[in-house]
Parts: sequence; C-alpha cells; structure tokens
Amino acid sequence: MDAGDFVTRRFRFDGPHREFSTTDEFGANNSATEASRSGNLATGQTQRIEEALKRTRRFLLSVQQNDGHWVAELEGDTILESEYILLLAFLGQERSEIAIQAARYIEQQQLPGGGWAIYPDGPLEISASVKAYWTLKLTGHDPAAEYMVRARDAIRNAGGAELVNSFTRYYFALLGIISYQQCPAVPPELMFLPRWMPFNIYEMSAWSRTIVVPLSLMWALQPVRKLLPEFGIDELFLNSPAELPVTMGVSSQLDDLRKKTRLNWDAIFRQIDKTWKTIERLRIKPFRKPAIRRAFNWIKQRLEQSDGLGAIFPPIIWTVVVLKALGYSDDSPEVKQQLGELERLIIQEGETVRLQPCKSPVWDTAISVMALREAGLPADHRAMRKAAGWLLSKEVRQSGDWSVRTRGIEPTGWFFEYENRYYP
Repeated sequence: MDAGDFVTRRFRFDGPHREFSTTDEFGANNSATEASRSGNLATGQTQRIEEALKRTRRFLLSVQQNDGHWVAELEGDTILESEYILLLAFLGQERSEIAIQAARYIEQQQLPGGGWAIYPDGPLEISASVKAYWTLKLTGHDPAAEYMVRARDAIRNAGGAELVNSFTRYYFALLGIISYQQCPAVPPELMFLPRWMPFNIYEMSAWSRTIVVPLSLMWALQPVRKLLPEFGIDELFLNSPAELPVTMGVSSQLDDLRKKTRLNWDAIFRQIDKTWKTIERLRIKPFRKPAIRRAFNWIKQRLEQSDGLGAIFPPIIWTVVVLKALGYSDDSPEVKQQLGELERLIIQEGETVRLQPCKSPVWDTAISVMALREAGLPADHRAMRKAAGWLLSKEVRQSGDWSVRTRGIEPTGWFFEYENRYYP
C-alpha cells in the first residue's frame, strides 16, 4: 500500500461522527442496517455484512493486549531464518536446537523447482536460495538428499553463487568462504564525511544507515570463523569462490531506475570500490582507529531506548558480529541484550522456528483502531480509550537521526515497533 493511500482516503468517521440508534452488544453502530433503511442494500446483504462486522469486532477485541495495543506477526521470507543460522554458525552454535528448528522451517519453504523465493508464489531468488542451501548443510542436512540435489541444481542453473548480493558476500567472508576483499568496501571513515557531501550517512535512508554503520565496522575488523571444508559451498559456484571478482557485477536495480541520469553509477561505484581497496592495500589508513571509535559510539548510542539497532533484524545481526569482533564475550550484557532482541522475533510453531523482521505494534494498533471505528465501534468504547492511551505512551518527544537535517522543530512522532526512539 502506498503512503498516499493513507493521505487520500477519507474514513467514514472523519469529521463529526454520526450516531445511529441501532447498536449491537459491543455498543457498535450497525451501519449496514442504516444503509438498508436508506435503500442502498437488500435485507440479505445487510444481514451478511452485519454478521461479518460483528465477527470482525469480536475477533479484534478478543486479541487486544491487556494494556490496549494490538500486535500480529510481521511476515518475512527465509532470508531471516537463514541469516539467523549463519549468525549462530559464527558463534559456533549451528547445531543448536534453535538452528535445527529454523532449518526445518527453511526446508518446508523450498519451491518445487528446488530454490527459494522471497515472496509467496515468487520465482527463485539466488541469494535467498544460496543461503537456504548453505544453512541446511550447516545444520546437518545430507548434501546427497534429493531436495538438496534439487536445490543445488536450481542454483547453478540460475547462474550460481557468483550472483549473490553484497550482503550475502559479507556472510561468505564472515564464515571464510571468500575474503573481505571480495566484498564491497564500506570504510568506517564514512563517519567523517560532512553533511553537505552526497555520501554522508545522513543522506541515506534510516534503514540503510543502520546497516551501513555496523557493516563498516565489519569491513574494518574483518571477523572470520573459518568453517571446515565439508561445510563449504564450492558446489554452488560455477567456478570457485576464489575466482569471485573483487567488485560487484552490474546492478539491475540501478539499471532499472525510472529517473535516468547521464551518469553510469555502476561504473562510478565500482571505481570507488577498487580505488579504496588499493588505498587500503597500501596501508594508507590514518583515520581508521578514530573512525572505528566514532562508528561504534554511534551504534551504542542508538541501542538506548530501542529494541536493538533500528529495532529490526539485519542491523541487530551485524551489531552482534561487531560486538564479538571488538572482544565482547557471549556472556557480556551487550551481546546478551542483542541476542535477546533477536530471540523476541522468534515464533515457535510445532517443531519449526521462524523469525519476524521486527515487531509492528504501533502500526497494528493504529490500523485496528481505524478498522473498529469503520466497523462502528464508538470512540468512547473502553477498548478504544485503552488503545489511544497506549498509542500516546509511544509518542516520541526526543530528537533522533531525522533531526540532524531538520533543526528547530519540536520533536513528535511514532515509531513502528515497541521501542525505537531514534527512528519515528
């Protein structure tokens, strides 16, 4: 749904609320009955609509949390389970029960053709498929099993592991499949770029920023857990991991930009990448230590009043890796806190585990309130008052990243998750 849909649509309860005399056991207004009286609906239609409205109201009120909010599952694809297992592998826990259960869920999502999609009924997506196969292998699945052979063939027929995206390359480097030189350079010196420069971190979206900053520390620190050869994935490459080019291939996303420019952005970014890697090979890194310090302090500050960095899965994963690379133990409060945030995204169902990318209570509560009002629930209903109070308690009145470029404005707004005060 486009953001504009929320702007242009006018809800029935906008403006003065029309009170009807026909109410149900919830005190809700029976709008379909009114429509029937006015001749807009047949009697049979009215009854079916009223029954549907009652069931909807009954369901929503039954799942409202005690403090007034609603929260439902925010669905994702198998990249979430795969990357969680890859983090566990970095921590030496790839055979833990939680990893095995997540792998079982991944196996269940395999396409008939052998790969994995990133949306229902979608085609094979190469990065998701490579990570799914790899994590199944890490958690003990037999590479000779029929479904593994089918996955391997599908990946190779789609172009092989050479075609994975840049984030997947970083997982390859993290577990010793390739070198960090074969990943896109993300130097922490980015933290020193002034705000007027086009590539400073505050020119990025909040989502990108919370990924790029920890990724820059991964580039600088280059943590690795070298896997045993039998847990490698050479069989997914058409050539070999060592032959993977040090620069990324042409970006179809850049090629497909609707607003074309005369600049060849692919060539520009690849040249910047090659130049920076050459500089680093010459050991010209006078600002590396202060850059690491600034990037890490930036992350630490944004862990306060937040469900993890950005309150969303990918930055939390990278934060755990960065903490470990900086010497924090598994038992440290910092590592345990971030692992705890990831565990709160887990949904256990039978013998499987899946993950959410984040929680969505503010979003879910606002939508539920609008739905109940549309369905006729009075504004002064106890459930509505509790929901409104909960939403007000989540209002952000402190400055966040957005205020770096927007000064002199009193902060107010709402985030998506339970706690994410830097990113309303």
